[in-house]
Amino acid sequence: MNPTHNSPTQAAIKTYQNFYQHWMQNAGLEMSALPDATSKLQAVAQPLPLALIAYYHCAGTSPINTAYNELLLPGDLYVEQEHLIFMHENQGVVDWGIHLQDLDQDDPIVWQRNNDDGAWYAEDHHLSSFLMACWYWAEFGEDKTEDFFKLG
Repeated sequence: MNPTHNSPTQAAIKTYQNFYQHWMQNAGLEMSALPDATSKLQAVAQPLPLALIAYYHCAGTSPINTAYNELLLPGDLYVEQEHLIFMHENQGVVDWGIHLQDLDQDDPIVWQRNNDDGAWYAEDHHLSSFLMACWYWAEFGEDKTEDFFKLG
């Protein structure tokens, strides 16, 4: 699925590039790291969503990705309970993932799993705005992430 020029994902990519350029100079992950993740996903026959690829490309090696919650590197992504797990909460209480049926979307909805009961809940936020809000929270430690969620 290729996004159109004015799609939310294209806007997210441009926002990533502009927003993170100041904060994370040279923190992009080399695209050569992505085939490892893609080969792991061949079992479910799905590519990575464009919003996740864009984030990895712009800020994938930044220490901010593990300063609070842990964004998994592409080679560490895995599938459990029909979800691609891409982030762990810092105390192991929850994980975040993308439902496998949504992996073909450029900017899918993020799901949260409560690790006590294994139940999944939709975050009702697109991946691009969720990642930006996580970055903002880890960088500034303020609960003012609502503006980031409005992006996607």
